[in-house]
Amino acid sequence: MTRVVFMAKETFSSVHALLYLCKSNEIKVVGAIVRKRDSVLRKICKENDIKVFTEEELRMLYAEDNINVDYILSFYWKKVKEDILGIPKSGSINFHPGPLPEARGSGYHIAILENWGYFGVTAHYMDTEFDTGEIIECRRFKIDENVLNIDLVRMTHEHLYWLFVDIIQQIINGNELSRLKQTEGRYFSLCELEQSKLIQPEESIDDIDRKIRAFWNPPYSGAQIEIKGKKYTVVDEGILNWIALHIKNQY
Repeated sequence: MTRVVFMAKETFSSVHALLYLCKSNEIKVVGAIVRKRDSVLRKICKENDIKVFTEEELRMLYAEDNINVDYILSFYWKKVKEDILGIPKSGSINFHPGPLPEARGSGYHIAILENWGYFGVTAHYMDTEFDTGEIIECRRFKIDENVLNIDLVRMTHEHLYWLFVDIIQQIINGNELSRLKQTEGRYFSLCELEQSKLIQPEESIDDIDRKIRAFWNPPYSGAQIEIKGKKYTVVDEGILNWIALHIKNQY
């Protein structure tokens, strides 16, 4: 029986990943670290008798020799310190919604702004930095040049879930996981993301349209203009059609 600690913020991929683990006869989730507001993950833990604890409580359990962990499985939202990463016997694996090493941090918008034509998902061993550990597997997939951020996020987390399932099956089957050292990459911070949203006067119509698509993911603010110190989210006809379609589908 493989024993794991599950660390995550609530997303489509993390919710379905935890449900998948709960159905497995070969995996035992000995605990979970999730945010207080992650109600769905907390509900799954409660229904499956999974103890929810903090990083500090995990440290104490380990120091007192009261927890036995083979893997940490992560869909986490922040850096994890070295002493936590040293707890599992076989390693800590993060499931990252983006291709590595070219999209560390949050890179959905960049793939659209720079017209990559693809995006991806990655499973990698964790180290003390963001998304720099050895790669187990990276899967890239094509994206349409007119894709919206909200649809790219959805597609990415669907791909990430299936990558998770395949990695778990490799662990269950006793297969040795790959370890590919990363080359130089790019990191995109949330601060840089917010700065990139602002539409500049010198930008072309094509650039503005692309920026609108790159940041459309309600309820978060999208591409913005600033008037008299106040920021306003901008939409175009394509976004209005998207809104109309989703309203229609509710009835």
